[in-house]
Amino acid sequence: MKKILLAIICLLSAYSFSQVTNEGVPNSWGLNLDNSQIQKKELPTFDLEAVKAEDAVNDYKFDAPWRFGYMHSVDYGFDDGIWTTLENGDRIWRILITSPKALSLNFIFDDFYMPEGGYLYLYNNEKTDLLGAYDSNQNQESGVLGTWLVEGDAVWLEYFEPSEVKDQGRLHIAKATHGYRNAETFKEAKGLNDSGDCNLDVDCSIGEDWEELKEHNKRSAGILLSGGGGFCSGALINNTENDGTPYFLTANHCFSDPSVWAFRFGWISPNAVCATTANSSNGPTNMTLSGATLRSRDAGSDFALVEINQPVPEDWDRVFAGWDRSGNTPDFTVGIHHPSGDVMKVCRDDDQPTQTINGGAQTWEITTAGGGWEMGVTEPGSSGSPLFDTEGRIIGQLYGGGAACSGTVDNNQFDYYGRLDISWEGGGSSSTRLRDWLDPNGTGAND
Repeated sequence: MKKILLAIICLLSAYSFSQVTNEGVPNSWGLNLDNSQIQKKELPTFDLEAVKAEDAVNDYKFDAPWRFGYMHSVDYGFDDGIWTTLENGDRIWRILITSPKALSLNFIFDDFYMPEGGYLYLYNNEKTDLLGAYDSNQNQESGVLGTWLVEGDAVWLEYFEPSEVKDQGRLHIAKATHGYRNAETFKEAKGLNDSGDCNLDVDCSIGEDWEELKEHNKRSAGILLSGGGGFCSGALINNTENDGTPYFLTANHCFSDPSVWAFRFGWISPNAVCATTANSSNGPTNMTLSGATLRSRDAGSDFALVEINQPVPEDWDRVFAGWDRSGNTPDFTVGIHHPSGDVMKVCRDDDQPTQTINGGAQTWEITTAGGGWEMGVTEPGSSGSPLFDTEGRIIGQLYGGGAACSGTVDNNQFDYYGRLDISWEGGGSSSTRLRDWLDPNGTGAND
């Protein structure tokens, strides 16, 4: 049988133009534009304490993405911003959106269309955080698009339109999310015994027997912004054609309209913090893509497979992880994930997982009989993250569990992952199983 290799992404060089974030700078940054006519749009207030009370109940249910922000319905378009016409006839449109005390802001467009040569940037007031350029490569048939987060409580959206495509661009903001917490504020709100200090940054050692595989597979893992207000985890996953199709595997309970999803890869702390009370540093944030299409999902093993709507740029040096659908029980397992919307972490269980039913789904269980995780742990936001076997192949994705930190060590509780061998046939149709997408020509490969 044809073996799925843990292959490095090999994409056609023509795809390299599709990178969407942190390239270049907005045109206005090199111009002395008059900002006196800019009328900022301030988001409404909301009952933050009530939202936090909901989070206190929902955080460890593992039945939805980990909520970091409160989403507002808004109605902002070109009529709400300011146009500036340049000497050559090109135009710049800008709008400033604020939400006092927000840690971040992100947006969903329900009408997004960039003509050739037109592009959009988002940046904060201090110009310390930048997203863009979003250009015609991000146009979707549905006309919707979700952005990643911009740090701060005041964010500019800036659209550049060449004179030759005047009035062809479309932008309408339907949702704006006030980010009220991140991994650090989540930890601060918890007690010592539930602070997440037992997590290991992905660059921490988990054993020489898996070090090379970890270095490889961390390049497949990503964090997912689902529905504009919540985080999950997941990974790029290979198919038998090794053709670079940007499939991303996550959990079914993370599902929302994937056309507004956003993905970040390679978010790794440059200083590895390994189960201590020290804080990790922020890592690279320049690998972000927006928009995906559902391929299949099923609650029977809590999986969802989407195809990202743009190729993954070759110069990002990402990989598509391999998989094993045999159902054979590995000697040990490893997870790579983004708990509570944090930088990438790793966990390892030195015992064999068991095949059990949890919440009605067929799962691999990290059992309490073996003391739970030996290294690291998972948290809300880790949902959908890959479970790897001893050979570095995906055998499932995180569904739920009771594992958490007790100071700088694990609380010895179980976690469970939907089984990829069950997901292979799923609900028996192309929209409810992995087989049609990961083995499109029916080779019958097990791994």
